[in-house]
Amino acid sequence: MPERVLHMYLYLWIVFAGFIVLTALPLFSSEKRTRWKIGQFIAVTSSVLLAIFAIEVFYIPPLPAIIFVVIVSFLADRSTYTKTGMAVAGIFFLLIAGGVYYIYHDDPEYVQNYINNNPELASMHLSVDGNTIISQEGDVKRPLASTVKTILAIEYANQVVGGDIDPEELIPLAELDKFYLANTDGGAHPAWLEEMSASGQISNNRVPLHEVAKGMIMFSSNANTDFLLEKLGAESINNVLETLELEQHDPVYPLVSALLIPEYLDHEHNGSLSNRELESMLLDINLEEYRELAWEIHYELKEGEPDFFDGTVSVPMELQNIWSDRLPNASVEDYAKVLSAISDDTATVPGGEEILRDLMEWPMELHASNREMYKHFGAKGGSTAFVLNQALYVEDHDGKELELIIFTEGFSTIEQMKMSRNMNSYLRKVLNEN
Repeated sequence: MPERVLHMYLYLWIVFAGFIVLTALPLFSSEKRTRWKIGQFIAVTSSVLLAIFAIEVFYIPPLPAIIFVVIVSFLADRSTYTKTGMAVAGIFFLLIAGGVYYIYHDDPEYVQNYINNNPELASMHLSVDGNTIISQEGDVKRPLASTVKTILAIEYANQVVGGDIDPEELIPLAELDKFYLANTDGGAHPAWLEEMSASGQISNNRVPLHEVAKGMIMFSSNANTDFLLEKLGAESINNVLETLELEQHDPVYPLVSALLIPEYLDHEHNGSLSNRELESMLLDINLEEYRELAWEIHYELKEGEPDFFDGTVSVPMELQNIWSDRLPNASVEDYAKVLSAISDDTATVPGGEEILRDLMEWPMELHASNREMYKHFGAKGGSTAFVLNQALYVEDHDGKELELIIFTEGFSTIEQMKMSRNMNSYLRKVLNEN
């Protein structure tokens, strides 16, 4: 669920800079500039640079990086090796170990407890062979995040069958790059490009359209999504909502462009707006105007002529929260209809079902165990810093069909980490029990 890292961790960099400054201060005094202090400065600075590299390049969560830097700082401090220092360090490391165990140990029940204890923030639907087993807050609309990409996949299959698009058409990577914002998708788009390169799918800096669609679903590339939104046409995509009778589903609109709305508004005010002013301005814009603004930015990106940002973006958490909340919303009951239609081969026009399954059933390619257990297994998750969703369908070799949809939101930092860590094990638990 890679796209939830949406900012440059400005506050984290400030903390890291603080570690470096604190260890550098003694070096300005000739009396305190010992070989140990110099070594301490080198060790701490190296650990900070390594942590930043790991976060930016390998997209590891910030908490392990912080813990690493703190441990190196302790080990590099000479006072740690006194009797008192050893005692303090021991207590500190025990606390860290306990915290790490709490966050990272396998605990599928945590997800169930969150759903049960937070009905205002969580919805769940489970159906087996068309019979609803669980419907908790089933009609409540919640932000979809990348789960909405399922709708684009359906329209893609429809248009391939209708001859409106050619799945073998070679798409210039430069056209996708127009909709790519570095460090806003948790590494999804770079990971997809790496896979395309490794599998030999890139030819003269072009990739087949079908691989673009697969990258949207399997890797959850936002750049591919907004490109396909333009390629397929918003009106056609939103017609899918009517065809499937998704009564509570918001219209689909650009994901990437909406993230740039704060930059766009600030540019219009000559860069003079504070984060608080931007937050107030965004909240004053009604949803229809907000979507129109996202489309306006989308067209500027398409033409390659945006003059309101330099290609990189840093979105404060309070503004990310508004973006996350205003992404297309729908209910788990809506997506129960979607997944049921895919399972029954009625989600697309006749002939499109295999194309759609090829996009959605990437878990069958990923794990041999899934092929052993299931005839079909399709899934699309979605996440931001404030949302964690999963929507999946399976059919076993005996023909038993199951659809499971979970939409959750409103996390604290620890809750978000625990939910992300345990969601997959919880999904396996539900599948095994039903």
